[in-house]
Amino acid sequence: MLDPYRIREDFPSIVGEYIFMNNADSTGIPVPVLEKILAYYNEVKSRPGLENTSSHRALEIYEEARGRVFEHFGASEDSIVFTSSNLQSLLLILQSIDFKKNEVFLVSSNAQGGVISLLKEYVEMMKGRLEVLDFEEEGFEEKLKGAMVGRSVKAALLNHVSGATGTMLQIDKVIPFLKEKGVLTILDATYSAQRIRLIPPKMGVDYAFFKSGNMFSIEGLSILYVSEEKRSRVEKTTGFFVVKQAEKENCIGVVALAAALEYLNRLGFEDILNHEKNLAEEIVNAASGEGVTFYQSASKELRTGILSLVLDQVPSSLLQTILEDQFHILAESGGFDSPAIISKAGGREVLRLSPTVFNTVEEARIVGERIAEIREAYFRKNVEKQVLEET
Repeated sequence: MLDPYRIREDFPSIVGEYIFMNNADSTGIPVPVLEKILAYYNEVKSRPGLENTSSHRALEIYEEARGRVFEHFGASEDSIVFTSSNLQSLLLILQSIDFKKNEVFLVSSNAQGGVISLLKEYVEMMKGRLEVLDFEEEGFEEKLKGAMVGRSVKAALLNHVSGATGTMLQIDKVIPFLKEKGVLTILDATYSAQRIRLIPPKMGVDYAFFKSGNMFSIEGLSILYVSEEKRSRVEKTTGFFVVKQAEKENCIGVVALAAALEYLNRLGFEDILNHEKNLAEEIVNAASGEGVTFYQSASKELRTGILSLVLDQVPSSLLQTILEDQFHILAESGGFDSPAIISKAGGREVLRLSPTVFNTVEEARIVGERIAEIREAYFRKNVEKQVLEET
């Protein structure tokens, strides 16, 4: 079981009166990771690849860090490519797919809007078809079967964990079905790699990508996994040579990622996920009531610590401001580039809460209670207004 009070010591930037519930897109960098970064800069005065002693040492550290990354994900050296962003990773994947006219590209509805837009542009250029399926709802198996009838489905992109609702897709059921039908599988693990131990070869996916900035590491690095069967196709793409040449330019990103993975492993992925789920449940229990709608999986087994909500009478941007200014609670409001959450919320912005390893149960309860206070205050205000209008 995690001890958030001890873990808080690793995050000096959160010390103070604020409660941080905005950790979905940037998890912060713990001291043990910062120490590894500082040690690298103190020890090495050059980058790998140059003919000097410092450069040789940089190469040793870089190769050691790479090895730790490969080991963590259960992948060989040839199966991992370090890119500068998830977008670059996805572009490499698309370049490696022999997509033909009239073929179908499936994408889970919880994917981010930017990803869907990129795929749509790619598919239209190839004169194919893009189909968005809601894998979060019950009965998705029938939807998936229906999407396959009478069509040539080439590939499917699955967003493992929604960045807005925190819902986990049942990829253990989806991937085998797609593979059986000969469909290429692409896993966007941006919101899962920091809370679920991923072993892509065992999962059976053809491709997977995620970024280091969500994993208690520094920004600017994306990890692309490519299965052994698809490796040669990626290596033949126009972008692969440039990416491989630039890998060592981000040596410090790989070093930081290896240190972050070591930190996550010490905490324990199962404990991380359970702790975050418990915090989210504490918030919901304390905040529930008339006038509040929560967006998360109906099944507890498929929930993470990310959830969104709306209050009937309060715009989410105003709710965010009230929480921060009056109660020193940091949350996030918006659509989070999520067509699914925008649709579920009827076009309204939502308030996203994303507690993490350094948040305590007491903090989660306070957050829920403060949301309940705001909900009740606006509910009373609305009732009083109706009474006045009727009289």
